[in-house]
Amino acid sequence: MSDINHFIIASLNLKPDQIKSLDTVKKDGTLFVKIQLVPSYPECDWCGGPVKTKEYKTLHIRHSPVAGTPCTIVWKSTRYVCKDCGKTFSEPNPFGPDGFNQSFTVLESIAKALHNPNNTVKQIACDHNVSPTLVQAYADSFIHVPRITLPVNLGIDEIHSDMAKYGGSYLCVFVDNERRYVAEILPDRSMRTLSRYLDNIPMEERNRVRYVTIDMWKSYRDTAYRYFRNARVSVDPFHVIKHLTDCFESLRKSIMKQAPEDSPVYYLLKHWHKLLLSDYNLDNKPRYNSYFKRRMNYRDLYEMILAISPQLREAYELKELYRSFNRSCSFENAPAMFETVLQAFEESDLPCYEEFVKTIKNWRTEIINSFERPYENRKQSNALCESFNQKLRILINVSYGFANFDRFRARALYCLNDAVFYSITSNLKRTNKREGRKRGPYKKVRPLLVKEPDPYEFDGPEDSEKVSDA
Repeated sequence: MSDINHFIIASLNLKPDQIKSLDTVKKDGTLFVKIQLVPSYPECDWCGGPVKTKEYKTLHIRHSPVAGTPCTIVWKSTRYVCKDCGKTFSEPNPFGPDGFNQSFTVLESIAKALHNPNNTVKQIACDHNVSPTLVQAYADSFIHVPRITLPVNLGIDEIHSDMAKYGGSYLCVFVDNERRYVAEILPDRSMRTLSRYLDNIPMEERNRVRYVTIDMWKSYRDTAYRYFRNARVSVDPFHVIKHLTDCFESLRKSIMKQAPEDSPVYYLLKHWHKLLLSDYNLDNKPRYNSYFKRRMNYRDLYEMILAISPQLREAYELKELYRSFNRSCSFENAPAMFETVLQAFEESDLPCYEEFVKTIKNWRTEIINSFERPYENRKQSNALCESFNQKLRILINVSYGFANFDRFRARALYCLNDAVFYSITSNLKRTNKREGRKRGPYKKVRPLLVKEPDPYEFDGPEDSEKVSDA
């Protein structure tokens, strides 16, 4: 037996004594493996009586590529007939599930390819020489995601999607902030949807949740206090800082629009406002500025911007005060420091911060709770949720959008939760396909087909003729 045959036998997970004949033929860029197994003459499946060989049936099964060459198994399957009851049946298929044209290796490869959110269904179908519809049917059958137990440290966020139901525009995402995986995706972020989902979870499981991190969305807060009685609810610091920055930016843009477009004020606020929004090394090496026609570093521009307006300087100092509080304050000192910062904002009485002051007053408890560091000295935040949202957007974008929420949920949790596995089954009846409108009446025209002989069938009269008793 040649080395290629030994390799093929190993890839098929067979033993040499199971094989009666084996031959390989390469034609049109495809490797055809012609194989026949040693008859086992099992007992009848119906009555347990003795059997004999009735006939042979040739089956074509797609296999994984061999050394980069597409491979097809041409299996000469034996059919048996019971001597007592006359029932017929085929020998067990060792290459794949009954009724499939793909081997176990190909099905496993498809299931693993679905685990990568960057792979589209069409791309997986092309790589494995099957149709996209069949790949989706395999995904519906092999990937079944039950409800996952609520984590101890729960993060709740949302992602915009056209798949949202009940008139909403966002899907709700649950994340385990401690073990770092996606725990659930709901079709809407409304209080009604959250309540319907959590009402079906036992109270003992809900009481095990100790930390909940949310965005500044009222439905999330009301749901958290209602269903997670033992949890400490925190608001994501990023959204608080973003709200603060937006308020400061409204003042900057207002001052800029009041200045002539050819003025230094407009130039500084238009092109160098980044110095007021992020942390830069202000004492960098001076470079020539074409507008002011002299060498300047970032500190020179920074001081010129703050000198434009006392109101702008005061708003900037307040913004930096809150950023410093958010960055360095401890959980023990957070309540006292929060009151100090709030008092500074209230005494300034700047119109641009009126909305921000109302917001932090309304979310005082949740903002203070975000300074707790229960795991790995990290503040409570939804940073992990935002990271997973980016991967969910990738999954949506590479698939040119999902229209079926159930399929999206199953694929997303399979990709982003290592605790969700696939299970290869021969039952393809279960499907997540949506029920659409029924097709109207039509007349189907069947073309006249002439069956051509298959050049890759086994030679010999025994392929079509019945054989004598074994």
